[in-house]
Amino acid sequence: MKALLLGSIGVIAETSELQRQAYNRAFAEQGLDWYWSVANYCEILKYPGGKKRLASYSNGKLSSDLIDKIHYSKETFFEDSVKNGLVPREGLVECIDFCLARNIKIGLVTTTTQRMVNLLAKGLENHLDFNCFDIITTKADVVEEKPSGEVYRYAARKLGVSHEDALAVEDTEVNQEAALQEQIFCYLYAGEYATTRHNLNAIKTLAVLTNQSLGT
Repeated sequence: MKALLLGSIGVIAETSELQRQAYNRAFAEQGLDWYWSVANYCEILKYPGGKKRLASYSNGKLSSDLIDKIHYSKETFFEDSVKNGLVPREGLVECIDFCLARNIKIGLVTTTTQRMVNLLAKGLENHLDFNCFDIITTKADVVEEKPSGEVYRYAARKLGVSHEDALAVEDTEVNQEAALQEQIFCYLYAGEYATTRHNLNAIKTLAVLTNQSLGT
């Protein structure tokens, strides 16, 4: 294996509850009577892309301008939430250290916004230096966001590795499909609010991934 591709910010840190709260605050700010409970947010997370979720949830009744305003407000409220810092998911730091020690390339392969990546980096600065990543992608790098596999093609090409020499980790089944479409072996490290069709516990932590899949 020549590259570890960590897909989605939910692989790096558990942020679903903070984002759910941020969305609800954004709805109130924009005068909407929407409220996303934990239960329906779990369903909403089956479909990647914040703006696409908003458009789908509204059944096409919201203008693109209002969707943009809601999404921007959500990121602002999320920024407030992470000022006190985030905690990396279990095993993440150990896994990254393992790769760095063995010259295995590391990518953060996401189709979120650059702003969200920056907020994540700031929230985790006491635990993780994002300079450790050989590549960090955003939605600006692709035409089609996940669940399209385009971002994985892009990352592999930029890293100069074949798909067979890469291993990915995703936090939801739909994001996992993006890697599998490209014939990249992908573990599901399901997030707290991720729903799964099967009991996919290929890894319980990235520490287990380090021990079992990277040759220790």
